[in-house]
Amino acid sequence: NNIRALFMSTTTTLADRNIKYYVWVRIFAKRVFLPITAIYFIDTAGLTIRDIGLLSAYFSLVQFIAEIPTGYFADRIGRVRSLRVGTLLAAIATTIYVLIHHRVGIYLGVGIEAIAYSFMGGAGEALIHDSLKAKNQTSMYTKIMSKNMSISLIANAILVAFATYTYRLDPRLPFALGTICYLLLLLATSKLKDIYPPKTKPLKLTIPTFTFLTTHKSMLAFGLTFGTISALYTSPNDMFNIALREYGIRVENLGLIYGLGSILGAIVGPLNSYLRRLPANIYVLVDSCMLLVLYAAAYVGNPYLLAVIMIIAISFWRYRRIIYQDYLLRIYPNAYKATLVSTLNNLDQANAIWLPLAITSAIHYLGLSSGFGLMFIFTLLIAPIFYLSTKRFIVKQLN
Repeated sequence: NNIRALFMSTTTTLADRNIKYYVWVRIFAKRVFLPITAIYFIDTAGLTIRDIGLLSAYFSLVQFIAEIPTGYFADRIGRVRSLRVGTLLAAIATTIYVLIHHRVGIYLGVGIEAIAYSFMGGAGEALIHDSLKAKNQTSMYTKIMSKNMSISLIANAILVAFATYTYRLDPRLPFALGTICYLLLLLATSKLKDIYPPKTKPLKLTIPTFTFLTTHKSMLAFGLTFGTISALYTSPNDMFNIALREYGIRVENLGLIYGLGSILGAIVGPLNSYLRRLPANIYVLVDSCMLLVLYAAAYVGNPYLLAVIMIIAISFWRYRRIIYQDYLLRIYPNAYKATLVSTLNNLDQANAIWLPLAITSAIHYLGLSSGFGLMFIFTLLIAPIFYLSTKRFIVKQLN
C-alpha cells in the first residue's frame, strides 16, 4: 500500500508538472513566420500563386503520409521524445529557409517542416490527456487545453507581430526568429516526462477500419466532411495573406492581424468549456457559418473587412480542433491517444492535398475575388452534409 501510494504521488507530481510546463510548448511551437511564408517564397524565389498551391499540397501530402506513423512513434517510443524530434526537425527547416532561396531548398524545408509538425501534432495533446488520466480528471481536457491555448496566444501575438515586422528589415529575419523559438521549445520539453511507459506490445488501433467506415455511411460522411471543412479553414491561409497584400495591407502589418486574432482567442478561450457542452450539431453550425463569413469577406475584397473577419476567424479556429478532439476521445477513450489525434489530423490533411490546388487554380483563372466566391459556394454545398453527418454520428454516439 505504501509503495502504491508513493507511485500515485510521483505520477500525480509528474502530471502536474506536464500540465504546468505544456503552456511553453504551446507558445514556442507556433510558427511565428506563418503570415509571410508564401509572400517570402514569392518575393525571394519567384514562385507564383499556382506554385504556392502546389507547395501547400506537397506539405499536406507529406503530413498525410507521416501523420499515422509519427503518432505510432509517440505511442510506442514516447510522447516527449516525439515532441523533441519534431522540434529539432522544425529548427532545421527554418534554417534552410534562411540559407537557401531557390525551389529545391524551399521544397526540402517544407517537407522537413511537414514531418516535424507530424511528430509534434498528436504527441503533446496525448501527453496532457495521459496526465489528466493519472489525476482522474480527463473531463477537464477541453478546459485545460483551452486555458493553455489562451495563455500561449498572448505570447504568440507578440512573437508573430514582432517577427512579421522584421520582414521589412530583412525577409530572412522572421525565419531566424522561428529557429530561436524552436530551440526554446526544445528547452521546454526538458521539463516534460511521459506518464505511462511506452507500449511494448503491438498497438491495436480501435478507430474503425476503412471497411467499417464504408458500411457505416454516417461515420464515413462525418470523416469526409470534417476533413473537407477543416481543410477549407487551413488550405487558403496563404491565399488570404496574399489577398490582404493585394487589397492594400502592408506586409509588416499582417502580423498584427494574426496577433489580434490570438489576443481575441485568449479572451474568448474560457468560453470553450461551455461550447463543449453544446450538442455537436449546434457547434458544427457555428463552425460552418464562421467559415462562410470568412470566404464572403474575401470575395468582397475590402481589406479592412477581411482583416476584421480574419481576426475573428483566427480566434475561433485556434480552439475548434480541441473541441473535435474531445468528441472523439469521449467516443474512443482508448490507450492510443496520440494515434487517435493524428488520425483526426489526417482527415484534414487528406483534403488539404487537393484543396490548395483547387483554390489556387480558381484564383489563377478567375482572380482573387471570384476565386474566393467560388470557394464560398463550394463550402455552402458541403456544410449541410457536415451538419447531418455530425448529427447521425457524433450526437448519436455521445447520447
